[in-house]
Amino acid sequence: MSFLIYGAGGYTGTRIVELAVKQGLEPVIAGRSEAKIKPLADRHGLEYVIFELSDKTTTLKALEKFPLVLNCAGPFTRTAQPLVEACLKTQTHYLDITGEIEVFEWVKSCHAQALSSKIILMPGVGFDVVPTDCMAKWLHTQLPDATQLELAFTNVGGSISHGTMTTMLEGLGNPGAARENGKIVPKPIGAKGKMIDFGKLTRFAMTIPWGDVSTAHHTTGIPNIDTYAGAPKLAYFFMKLQFLFNPLLRAGFIKKQLQKYVDKKITGPTESQSRKGQSLIWGKVTNAAGKTTEARLITPEGYTLTAEASLLITQKILALKDAAGYQTPAGLFGYELITEIKGSSFEYS
Repeated sequence: MSFLIYGAGGYTGTRIVELAVKQGLEPVIAGRSEAKIKPLADRHGLEYVIFELSDKTTTLKALEKFPLVLNCAGPFTRTAQPLVEACLKTQTHYLDITGEIEVFEWVKSCHAQALSSKIILMPGVGFDVVPTDCMAKWLHTQLPDATQLELAFTNVGGSISHGTMTTMLEGLGNPGAARENGKIVPKPIGAKGKMIDFGKLTRFAMTIPWGDVSTAHHTTGIPNIDTYAGAPKLAYFFMKLQFLFNPLLRAGFIKKQLQKYVDKKITGPTESQSRKGQSLIWGKVTNAAGKTTEARLITPEGYTLTAEASLLITQKILALKDAAGYQTPAGLFGYELITEIKGSSFEYS
């Protein structure tokens, strides 16, 4: 059964298309730039469509032909809403690879409409947030009365893509977030920092606004959640002073100059970097009595995992008959989902 990949011309979208073809799938690819989409379609013998999300009529006409769309076009704060609104009308399942908390929360607010339309809305089917969501789910099965969840990730090898950097620039100058007593609250990025044993290595990590602040609560119901990422201590100490720079970082001129640099210099990890790279996940839950459970998870490099996970979930959703509404990866498919991806394994303690 065919499905649509929107934003196929970007780094991650192209990776997903190439893997889909290797797996014998035949997606139709789409985006706003024919200069990027047509050569990719021609190279792989795929159909393609070109449309701007600002054109609601064209978007609806494109989506009504497909049971599912996988959105790879970030920043998702710009692309998720027009695609989801169209999907609700065309009864098209919506997936994306976002990691942005506000996107998860907005899509979640469409749950009742998705139930009525009998479609699934599942943002975050890539590295954001599949491995951490599965970690949260496994930890919760071990300690169902947990009141505190900590999640962390770090990377070994690899690099960052143009799209990810653009999304990060969008958030410059804005606060981080955590979940406290069931509510998402603003926190400075780097509000907390500590050394974390990821199993393969021990690395300093600081709190960042990772998507699990939203999704892990939906998956587990745990009311207090902190999310960390491996970072140099110098970056952590800089973040302690970020309040001095936030107004400047939010300025349009600064972001525009940084975006020019990203457009010229940032592409994404090479094939060798992707093949050799790994992502390391750590998680810990604590209950009111102070009992704890920890676990670690090794997965492929983030962009490789995103391609694998997004296509795995796409095929699973296309095969479902009776699920609908807003869903999270581990919430719908269980923590075992991550182990279906080659190169992923849990380490329990």
